[in-house]
Amino acid sequence: MKTKVLLCGIVLSAAVVFSSCGKSDEQIQKEVVTALSAVSSAVSSEVKKGEVTLSGVVESDAVKAEVEKSVSALKDVKSVVNNIEVKLPAPVIAPDDALKALIHAAISSAGDEFKEVIIDVKDSTVTLTGNIKKAHLQKILQVANDTKPKKVINSLNIAK
Repeated sequence: MKTKVLLCGIVLSAAVVFSSCGKSDEQIQKEVVTALSAVSSAVSSEVKKGEVTLSGVVESDAVKAEVEKSVSALKDVKSVVNNIEVKLPAPVIAPDDALKALIHAAISSAGDEFKEVIIDVKDSTVTLTGNIKKAHLQKILQVANDTKPKKVINSLNIAK
């Protein structure tokens, strides 16, 4: 009788210990992969002792945050190391004619301040020549840079 009680106690203790251990890393990995597939296929993961390490490249900070949030919400995940990189968008370089038109439109709206400025655009590089008052130099350079050229070359003569 004592043996049966002792055996039942051991079995019950073992059941409690094993059920409190949680899921294995392999089981957690399967859940992580399922969660990731709902958000981004560009992210990979690795699980060690309940800690999930995320890596890959995504299109935005919002996707990076959403991936981390979805993995952190999983029951047996202890912590998340987010090594995901956000891909920077490629710079948009306008064709020369479009770039020149943008700068001319911006300059025309400023009035006579830039009437002696000559704009030349070649290979998305803007060259400013002519005459300008010192007080207006910063503004013309800002207007040129706001059109996102590869480069702005300032060859202006500054009048007082």
